[in-house]
Amino acid sequence: MECKSRQSKSSMVVVIKYAIAILSVIAAFAISMATPPEGLTTEAMRAIGILIFAVGWWICQIVPEYVTGMLMCTLWAATGCVKYEVAFSTFAGKGWWMMVGAFAMGAIAGRTGLLRRISLYVLTLFPATFKGQVLGLMGAGTVISPLVPSMNAKSALSAPLALAISDSLGAERKSSAASGLMAACYTGFVLMGHIFLSGSFSHYMLISVLPEQYKNVSWFDWLLWTLPWGIIAFTGLALYIFWAHSPKVPLALPKGYGRQQLQKIGPMSKDEKIVLGVILCALLGWMTSFLHHISGAAIAVGAMCVLLGVKTMTADDFKSRIEWPAIFLIGCVFNMAKVVKALHIDTWLSHAIAPILSIVMTNNVVMVLSIVTVIILIRFLITNMTSGSIIVAIVMMPAVMAAGINPWIIIFVAFTAANLFFFKYMNTIYLCAQFTTHGEMSAHWPMAKFCIAFTVVSTIGFLVSIPYWELIGLM
Repeated sequence: MECKSRQSKSSMVVVIKYAIAILSVIAAFAISMATPPEGLTTEAMRAIGILIFAVGWWICQIVPEYVTGMLMCTLWAATGCVKYEVAFSTFAGKGWWMMVGAFAMGAIAGRTGLLRRISLYVLTLFPATFKGQVLGLMGAGTVISPLVPSMNAKSALSAPLALAISDSLGAERKSSAASGLMAACYTGFVLMGHIFLSGSFSHYMLISVLPEQYKNVSWFDWLLWTLPWGIIAFTGLALYIFWAHSPKVPLALPKGYGRQQLQKIGPMSKDEKIVLGVILCALLGWMTSFLHHISGAAIAVGAMCVLLGVKTMTADDFKSRIEWPAIFLIGCVFNMAKVVKALHIDTWLSHAIAPILSIVMTNNVVMVLSIVTVIILIRFLITNMTSGSIIVAIVMMPAVMAAGINPWIIIFVAFTAANLFFFKYMNTIYLCAQFTTHGEMSAHWPMAKFCIAFTVVSTIGFLVSIPYWELIGLM
């Protein structure tokens, strides 16, 4: 009976998916053929119709997300909405190439074992108790975050390490303590990545959506602007984990656990040393870009070429270890902003919702809370964090700039607040952690409660940052 019930539910899900896919196509045709309202052109209506189709297919995932993305851009060009160069403009931009190079460095750092080595070393600096290892995982993740721009990769690589620590502490799998260690791992290796420009490839792409006069955001700028949020998030989530997940019976690692694990993997290999050197040079290049004015994209791609040239990164690595589907999806998603701007859809949207925006823009607190609320609602429908953030940015950017506010605040607040997993389907980064531990470290409900805690703490962090942003001239 249970098996039949599951099959029935599975069949119903398939039916719903195909229904959404068909309705999306019908809606796309209807909008494309409709008479344009004042302020929009026929080409703009076709572009909006194609965008509605793409969003519908991203929701139902009838085909892989990157396929829908490429089809969306192709249809924009094929139907004459915009020129081909506009429909695919992101792929010639600095942000996309920055992402390619950064992805390559992160992938090879994982494959050579460098990330595991750094993580284990940082863990040895903290007490062997439950609270000590919570702080150790959070600290190790924060150190690793700027080195690897793929949050999916960091989640997948770090979760097995957290499971091994949990087992060594003697925590029962799926116990409250084990869930707490998983939450600490996710906090350090994923959530703290939001304070670094190089903490997520999406950060580079989000910057490319900003108007030209706001695109010059350096690595240090990003860190400086996000610092208050980062301090609040790290402290608040650590306190939550201590309160909600500390075991009743004290747990501790075997004496010398971290150093024993480091001894097991042996001394640093030649490849690890090369990757570490290349990554450190790339980071130094990004941090000092205000001095040498070399593009971050050139540094990232140059670093990748060095790894390929010395054969630390092989041709097989280039083909299989770089997340090409994710890279192409993100590129296609960010073309949305280019097309919307080229057809003046963003201006029309701002005028259309001007009465609502006039309320939202009454003060900075209301604006920030509105961004958080809207992105949370969007994320129940759109599983891609970047796509949802772009939609919020497109709609709000003109009004925010008119109020004299730096639109970087929109992309930071929207993308950070979008890192949600109230339900499993909402976040592929979270799923990576669950899949690589085979779902044995934590049940979903404790992590869903942690997600609620993150939303509260993160929002407090945004609100605390407002006076700081006002002080440094972002607001």
